[in-house]
Amino acid sequence: MADNIYNKFIPTSSIGIEIDAMVELASWRRKAFERKWYDNNFFDDGYHFRAVNRLTGKITNNVDATLNAPVRAIPKASRQLRGIVNLLLGPDYVPVVYPEDVTSLNYKSKEDYQMALKMSKDIAKKEGHWIKDEWSNQELWEKIVLMMLLSAKHGVSYLQVWPDAVEEKIRTQVYDAFDIALLGDRTDIQDCPFVVKCSPKLISEIKANENFDVEALSKITPDNKYASSEIKDAYMRSRFGLGRESDSAATLIQKEAYMKVYLNKNNYPEISKMAEKTGAMEGKKIGDVMIRHTFAAGGITLMDEYANLKRYPFIDFRFEPGPIYQKAIIENFIPANKTLDILATRVEKWANTMVTGTWMTRKGEDFQITNIPGGQKLEYESTPPVQGKMANVPPGIFDLMQFMEKVIEEQGASTSALGALPQGVKSGVAIESVKNTEYANLKIASNQLKKTVKQVAQCMLEYADEYFIKPQTVNMMDQGEPSYFDIIGRKGFEAYKKVNKEFKRQPVVISSEHVVDIEVQSGLGFTQEGRKETLQQIIAFFAPLIEQGLVSQAALKVIVRSLLDSYQFGNTQDVVEAMDSGTQTAPINEEQLKQIQIAVLQAMKDAGVVGPEADQKMVDSTKLGTLEVLKESGMLDKSKEQTPEKGPSKSISFKDLPPQGKSQLAAQAGIQLSSDEIQTQDLINKLPIGGGNVPENK
Repeated sequence: MADNIYNKFIPTSSIGIEIDAMVELASWRRKAFERKWYDNNFFDDGYHFRAVNRLTGKITNNVDATLNAPVRAIPKASRQLRGIVNLLLGPDYVPVVYPEDVTSLNYKSKEDYQMALKMSKDIAKKEGHWIKDEWSNQELWEKIVLMMLLSAKHGVSYLQVWPDAVEEKIRTQVYDAFDIALLGDRTDIQDCPFVVKCSPKLISEIKANENFDVEALSKITPDNKYASSEIKDAYMRSRFGLGRESDSAATLIQKEAYMKVYLNKNNYPEISKMAEKTGAMEGKKIGDVMIRHTFAAGGITLMDEYANLKRYPFIDFRFEPGPIYQKAIIENFIPANKTLDILATRVEKWANTMVTGTWMTRKGEDFQITNIPGGQKLEYESTPPVQGKMANVPPGIFDLMQFMEKVIEEQGASTSALGALPQGVKSGVAIESVKNTEYANLKIASNQLKKTVKQVAQCMLEYADEYFIKPQTVNMMDQGEPSYFDIIGRKGFEAYKKVNKEFKRQPVVISSEHVVDIEVQSGLGFTQEGRKETLQQIIAFFAPLIEQGLVSQAALKVIVRSLLDSYQFGNTQDVVEAMDSGTQTAPINEEQLKQIQIAVLQAMKDAGVVGPEADQKMVDSTKLGTLEVLKESGMLDKSKEQTPEKGPSKSISFKDLPPQGKSQLAAQAGIQLSSDEIQTQDLINKLPIGGGNVPENK
């Protein structure tokens, strides 16, 4: 079969039979795992003592029904599994798209470089928001939860991510280990030579598919199986029954196969001809890998093509790295849980026996007990009955039960699953510390989940790049306000450019070349109380920074919004809008006003603005200004010429000054004079040179 797949071209008419051979090969290799998966399914359902007989292949129940005392099942392992899943999903796994590499050497100016860098970051941010929005629309986190539960029981689960080229959308669906046929000894699903999905489909749905061959559809017949695996089919029949199927509900196991084909000289012509429709041969050469996509049912080929895919459209999740088929987590709980079941059953049997009481009578004695409102009435003929002594359960039984519970808790997350907090742990900070410790013990599983989320995001970018031909509108909330932008695939954007067709608004081009990473954000905490205490500490830290003006009011609004969300306040946007429109600070009372005035005056005094020193500086500056005015008016030089070397000083009258000198002198004194006042002596006394005269020698 390997030679056929890799060297010789298999015609469409024979590929359906080849797919059946692949599924049979994968089924034989996983037989031992299928039995365990079956037992694990029933154990998680609460049937702790039901299993598949390894010799006969039939379902057996180890509970002895003849004793009329079924074994009591304690579903502690099932609760532990869900506690692990809940703890792993506590943090937020946020896909982050890195912006394109913008080099400053490609731009002439620094402004152009900064603008290009900002645009690149904005595009990456919007791509990341589109991925997050797509996860929400498809409810992918619920599907991730189902994947984790299936992996806990089977060791592995699968998520199919494929493009819908007609509606330009991305589809997702979860499948368990029974539904996907591959070689489980590989460590990566992309290393498998083939991956075949086997799932039941309605006959009416298969025949309604326009892509299938009409002649081949006329040959299919229903089989009404729950699964291609006999063991899963037996499990489903025991759970959901086997009834007579109606024609409208008739089903058939449809096989959707993805096979790796390496291009060589023998198959290149045929593959090139088949790949013309999908364009999968674009840029391919001898030695490259092609993915053959085929639908078959009952050995009949329904559709055969070469898909334009870079990888298998399947993403697996496992709690540990290594081979795809591995030991499931629930298998660590089963032995200890069964021992706990047996111990609990025996204690229950003791309660049913001893609490009711035992009576000892003589052989052949006609002994009867009648219950009456006053008590019990005992009737005997000759020898009175004697009530047996009530025995106590040995304390070792309870010690063993506690030991078994401890063994189960060591394998899981007891605090998260069962709320088993240590004694004395009450505060939110202490609870957060305990949960952080448990989460640290699941580091391997959290890394595996991060890897799965990253692969899903990468597949979304690749399919959007290839199949989103028309712009699609995406909405987002930006600081409480809705905003909109368009996205389009890279091929669609290039097609628009070729035909010179304009966009309604410039779209964000989705590219598969962008690098995606996953940030694990623990948020404010694992518990509600922990989030509240963390937010209160953040506000207490930011309060002095906001008072000093080191942190803006916008940052405070973000913190307040998070705090109100944590307290489940309701519509927090109204509160934030009220912060914008209302007053920023409380009114100042009289006492605070006096303190502010005193502080201002003290600051002015320290700066030398008020006080005796300030007054003296003002007088000195006025004198200096007067001298400057006299000098600029020329009067100072004139007085020097007319004054003898020795003799009494003369005075210059204000009216003798020219208009320019009067204006400058008044300006130095802080007085504004009109044109009329300059010609008069009405404001002479206001000047700092009393009497209206300026000493000539000054």
